[in-house]
Amino acid sequence: MTDTANRPNIDHGEIRFLIEKNADGIIVVDEMGIVLFANPAAEQIFGRSSDSLIGSPIGIPFVAGEMTEIAIHRPGGDQIDAEIRIVETVWDHRPARLASLRDISGRRAMEERLRHSAKMEAVGRLTAGIAHDFNNHLTVVLGNLESAMRRSRSADPLLKRALENATRGAQQAAVLTERLLAFARRKPLEPRLISPEDLLSRMSDLLQRTLGEKIEVQARIAAGLWGIEVDATELEAAILNLAVNARDAMPCGGKLILEAINVETAAPDRSVADSEIADGPHVLISVADSGMGMTPEVLNHVFEPFFTTKTDGRGTGLGLSQVYGFVRQSGGFVSVLSRPNIGTTVKIFLPAAASSRSPSCHIEPAEQETPRQLPAARPGETILVVEDAADVRNYTVSSLRELGYLVHEAADAVSALGILEREPGIALLLTDLGLPGEMDGKTLGDRAQSSHPSLRVLITTAYAAAALVHEGRLDPGIELLNKPFSFSALAVRVRELLDTGLDDEHMGSRILVVEDEPLLHAFVTDMLAEWGLLAEVAGNFREAVTKIRTDADGLVGAIVDLGLPDRPGHELVAEIRSLYPDMPIILATGYADTSIRARFANVGRLRILPKPFNAVDLIAALQDLGVHASRAE
Repeated sequence: MTDTANRPNIDHGEIRFLIEKNADGIIVVDEMGIVLFANPAAEQIFGRSSDSLIGSPIGIPFVAGEMTEIAIHRPGGDQIDAEIRIVETVWDHRPARLASLRDISGRRAMEERLRHSAKMEAVGRLTAGIAHDFNNHLTVVLGNLESAMRRSRSADPLLKRALENATRGAQQAAVLTERLLAFARRKPLEPRLISPEDLLSRMSDLLQRTLGEKIEVQARIAAGLWGIEVDATELEAAILNLAVNARDAMPCGGKLILEAINVETAAPDRSVADSEIADGPHVLISVADSGMGMTPEVLNHVFEPFFTTKTDGRGTGLGLSQVYGFVRQSGGFVSVLSRPNIGTTVKIFLPAAASSRSPSCHIEPAEQETPRQLPAARPGETILVVEDAADVRNYTVSSLRELGYLVHEAADAVSALGILEREPGIALLLTDLGLPGEMDGKTLGDRAQSSHPSLRVLITTAYAAAALVHEGRLDPGIELLNKPFSFSALAVRVRELLDTGLDDEHMGSRILVVEDEPLLHAFVTDMLAEWGLLAEVAGNFREAVTKIRTDADGLVGAIVDLGLPDRPGHELVAEIRSLYPDMPIILATGYADTSIRARFANVGRLRILPKPFNAVDLIAALQDLGVHASRAE
């Protein structure tokens, strides 16, 4: 018989009030495990009333000692995690055990979510690093394959077919790498305000055609959906990924429901699983299927890259991971609900655009690309390539030279800055984002533009990372060329950047032309007019100084003859510099010998233009100094 002499004898009538009001569940059992008492909190934990608990055995261990954790199975199949502490006691003058239970399911779920988030973040960092290196290699592979194909148009058909097959394989590898970057949230997005109602209506028709007759597609798209600011192409790809997964889960056919509604999320309304959703207005897009569903073990891994339940190599395991990365990078949240033999529902929460809660925004149709000849360099255009990977640098430099550009190259930022100081005529800095040393490509571009305001900067990278992307989108003003890039992509992107915003930047602006020879200044005036620039003519030093001091508004540059009749042109250059330190100056002379060039070597934003010169020479010199206009039609 158990010794009860030293145990406290509980008068349950006196302390019932305190026990019943306790937030922890409290039950008392006898030595056989039969429940003698249960407070209201215990009813919540066990999912049963006290009447059904009292007098029944309880299937949990009752061993006095330190606190332990147990799983409690509730009616209906639910399970909760609880902490339990057991003490020996006396109840109604007989030995008993008192158990204090605390529901820790919420804490466990939160801990699991934190572990999962940490794991996903770690996998994302590893994935991004692998994708970065892989894209460097793919740049070289795709670039050289494209070059070989250009040079083998008349070659053996078998060789051409082999090159085409190799190119397709490399392009497929590039697509896989892009999906890895999407998962890692390193893929630059191009968000814009769109109407999800319009996009999803178009998608529902596409899904019915794509999934086949065995799948019934139902679209339940609420009217008046709020506008969302996302990359429309990536959202379409995400929904298509989910639909394809749903089709594969219904091999014998079934139903797919695409639904979208406006929701207001708030902490009290959310489950623990959705705890990462920010408060506020969201558009909820869900894709539900009636397929085979997933077990909890599979659900724990669905967003991990390369995890797949498909057999026979039918899936890469990157579909859901790409969806996950895109949604999180867009400021949203994605969750998956699934039960075996019942089906799966994927919910995507995307924040409503702050500037629009109406469906009045519209998706502009994508422009159809038409084949065109690759754009080449204009005379004298110079590019500095900065890339630490030798193979990528060699490919990029050779491609640009093939396009007609003058090219300098560097392997790090410090060397690049030195080249920029020695070669002021560089029009474009093409730099990798990740460079050795303390300065990355973004910082290099900022430093270079601070001393060369007209310099264009194009950053190449396999992923934009935190240096260029904030809140899921590319920082304003960043010009990007994603790796791997082809010869044609490089040609088009470089030409676009050199031309964008330049053709009409100074259209209608005035250039001071200081020349005493009437025929020559008339010739220069006509050349400038052909390019949309106005000539402000002065015949000597005195007239030029008067115009500079009294009518300088709108002047964007000066063309000065070195040999003026009243005072030398170099003195006018000094006068202009004292008043306008940054004004571009072209010094025209028929005596551009070594001494003249040495005299002006350290004068910023000045070019010496030897006479005789033509229109191409003059316009190239102006563009080199940052003065741009387009040829008049």
